[in-house]
Amino acid sequence: MTVTLRPLSTDDIPRLARHLAAVEAVDKTGEHYSEADLAEEFANPDIEVGKDIVGAFDGATNGATDEGVGDEIVGYFAVYPRSAEGSHHKVHLEGSVRPDRREQGLGTVLVAAMIARADEVHAEQQPGMPAKYFLTGLSHSSAQERLLADAGMVPERWNFVMRARLDQAPPPTEVPLQVPDGLELHRFDRSFSDAMLAAHNEAFLDHPDFTPWTEVMWKQWVTESRNFRPELSSVVVDRAVPDRVVGYLQSNEYDAYFEATGRREAFVAKVGTVRDYRGRGLAGTLLRHALCAYREAGFDEASLDVDSENPSGALGIYERAGFKVESRWSNYALTREPLH
Repeated sequence: MTVTLRPLSTDDIPRLARHLAAVEAVDKTGEHYSEADLAEEFANPDIEVGKDIVGAFDGATNGATDEGVGDEIVGYFAVYPRSAEGSHHKVHLEGSVRPDRREQGLGTVLVAAMIARADEVHAEQQPGMPAKYFLTGLSHSSAQERLLADAGMVPERWNFVMRARLDQAPPPTEVPLQVPDGLELHRFDRSFSDAMLAAHNEAFLDHPDFTPWTEVMWKQWVTESRNFRPELSSVVVDRAVPDRVVGYLQSNEYDAYFEATGRREAFVAKVGTVRDYRGRGLAGTLLRHALCAYREAGFDEASLDVDSENPSGALGIYERAGFKVESRWSNYALTREPLH
């Protein structure tokens, strides 16, 4: 097998979109990406375009030319550095091999190159800290588990993707949407952005391996993301401290999902309650409110992702709101010692 690995640029976005669609068609990940979604990925300020997203192409280069190299991506990997908050420098990894090129050794090549790039990032950004690399994959893929195990990555935790059909949700008249006395439920607007970020970082501080979001990340993936739906997102505030968000739910919509399935999906990207306000049913109220809003807006279904080790009992909350587990994902991890 002869392949060429080269960094991808924005010119490669159509090729990467075709590759990801081919992977989803076989693996049934439920993840669909438009070219506009991938353009947002390439604009991520935490990555270095030209190094951190790499494609594999059939053939070999001949000197400085691309002679002999295929035009289509047969595999890729991406490296997403995160902050050095807490005990480790965290780096998120992802990648895939086109289904018709599996079991030929390409995965081994990609994983080795991916980890090598993560090691470079660690050395460049936080060499004095231990590092932890993460990668998420479908739990039923034993081939992927063996491939990652050979590289030293082992399953550490599990996530569930859950889905609710909105035609089976109770009508709004049957859903109590009141919040406890002293609290108020508001539709999201820009004035809540900073307070919602603070609430998210506070709510997930006790979750395993959580890395606080920076203002730059929040702007990139929430308030200025093309997929964010502020009109379907809500916050809960305390009247006594009106500038503090104590509960929140952020909604996204991905047009690529509709294009692939013909169904409108509302994705619950984030939902949380700060610790001192837990036990009052805020998450359940936010979810019921969101499901009603989704249905009234013409959506067919809603989905979300939950960590199996979520300490707030989120899995049960989601099940009571009408979500059912659709797929299970393994979170693989690899640690590195400080370099000095």
